[in-house]
Amino acid sequence: MFFTLGIETPNDSNTAYGIVVPALCNEKYSCYSAADRESDIPAMATEAILLTVQDMIESGDYDVKDIHNDHVSYKNNDEYAHCDTWVIIDVDLSSFVGKQKRINITLPDILIDRIDNAVKAPNSFYKDRSNFLAEAAINELTAQNRAR
Repeated sequence: MFFTLGIETPNDSNTAYGIVVPALCNEKYSCYSAADRESDIPAMATEAILLTVQDMIESGDYDVKDIHNDHVSYKNNDEYAHCDTWVIIDVDLSSFVGKQKRINITLPDILIDRIDNAVKAPNSFYKDRSNFLAEAAINELTAQNRAR
């Protein structure tokens, strides 16, 4: 899953980079970390994300499908005004949703082309066709559950 990171650049060499993951900040949880070097930001953020998601899932109050990352709105949120840099990282949450399983499906070639174009689009957040189809299925199932 893609997560937007807000990063606060340190003012001097004695201060660490501050990291916040807004998608995991809510009334019960918050996800913050720090990194001494810029190159350590992805690893430190990934560790914080995995620990927070694990805690959220184990609490029984959340499911991975409940996590939504609104890439656009965080930058304009006053709560994150201290962040001067915004980046997106991909963190594998598959251990929280189950094991990958290969399936064989049949789709019209025009639909496959449209999916592939969406995956290849410059601002696409999809890793590949399978990721697109999995996200589409999760969205549809979530919508059905809300309608009940």
